Amino acid sequence: MIAGYLLVLLQGCGFRLRGSMGGDLALPPLYIESSGSSAFVSELRQALASTSTTVVAERAAAEWIVGVGAEQLDRRVLTVDASGRVQEYELHYAVSFAVNDAVARAVLGAQTITLRRSFNFTGSDVLAKEAEEAQLYRDMRRSAVQNAMRRLQALAVMQSGERTIETDVAP
Repeated sequence: MIAGYLLVLLQGCGFRLRGSMGGDLALPPLYIESSGSSAFVSELRQALASTSTTVVAERAAAEWIVGVGAEQLDRRVLTVDASGRVQEYELHYAVSFAVNDAVARAVLGAQTITLRRSFNFTGSDVLAKEAEEAQLYRDMRRSAVQNAMRRLQALAVMQSGERTIETDVAP
């Protein structure tokens, strides 16, 4: 009984668990333009497919163009032991994107999503550590896609708010 009241209260104040964007993201038809094929673009397309947003195959059919830059992957040494062997690496993942309208006016300026993860490295488990590194990059890419989706969600809310203001002001 109390749990039911809490759920109603939380729902009423707008609380929502983080997770899938679901069908509530409704942007104008989008075209995704990228500088080469990247896993980020593929995952972004999949994430947008689960929403009410239409991703079009031709630029001319789009109201908004999402320009995605190349993914940047980097690894640097964080710590070494007394004999100079690497003990820990830091992985760096970055991707940038921007949203423009059909006539190249900025709807959402250049956005860069940057993520870092560190992991321990032992010379005896090289193959396992390579697999762990690849998994960490995949996880960072998924996080970057979720971050981009949240930014697009905020853009959708902002755009719907502008439409509401415009319709409220009109006679």
